[in-house]
Amino acid sequence: MLSKQNINPQKMKTLFIYLFSLGIPFLSIANPIEPLKELTSVRCKYKKVHVTFTAPMEKVYITFLNAEGEQVSRTKYKTKEAVSVPFNLSNLPVGDYQIKVETEHETETFNVTTFEKHEKKPLMAYGKFKDHNTINLLVVGLEKPGVTVEIFNEFNHKLSTEFIDEPEGFSKDYTFLNQNAGKIYFHVKDRQGRHKVVHPRAK
Repeated sequence: MLSKQNINPQKMKTLFIYLFSLGIPFLSIANPIEPLKELTSVRCKYKKVHVTFTAPMEKVYITFLNAEGEQVSRTKYKTKEAVSVPFNLSNLPVGDYQIKVETEHETETFNVTTFEKHEKKPLMAYGKFKDHNTINLLVVGLEKPGVTVEIFNEFNHKLSTEFIDEPEGFSKDYTFLNQNAGKIYFHVKDRQGRHKVVHPRAK
């Protein structure tokens, strides 16, 4: 049986003040913050890169790393609204770059490939280690389906070849139980004749 109780107004006021002081946690539960990955996108055209945020960012760092993993630049931003941050890489060599977007609690990594305006758009293929035995190969931006993947060891001996028939790109994990994954590299070629040697990088 439910019973109705009268609440002292003064006690009610005290309770309200106490709950209000805890307002931030309660609000964060009622309106969960979207993951950084969902709020961030990166696009690259020739040597110009745009990092777009679809929501305000209290404090965020954008770091560029070259193909050797060396830091090219690191910039701190604070925005009060959705914004697209442009970067001009015209003073840097063409090639692969890694973009790290970091907040206080999260880090997301994006890969881009720059090229000169008059050049044919390069094949965008990237490799990264998931653990000591597993490598993830990512291929994006295919204009025609079909990619040939060749896997080599440190002695340039071909371990295997496969053809992956996907329309726009793919992501695939390769596990090496009897090979040193740290010495593995890939040769990737698409149906347009573009090719790339992919040496996996750490996360």
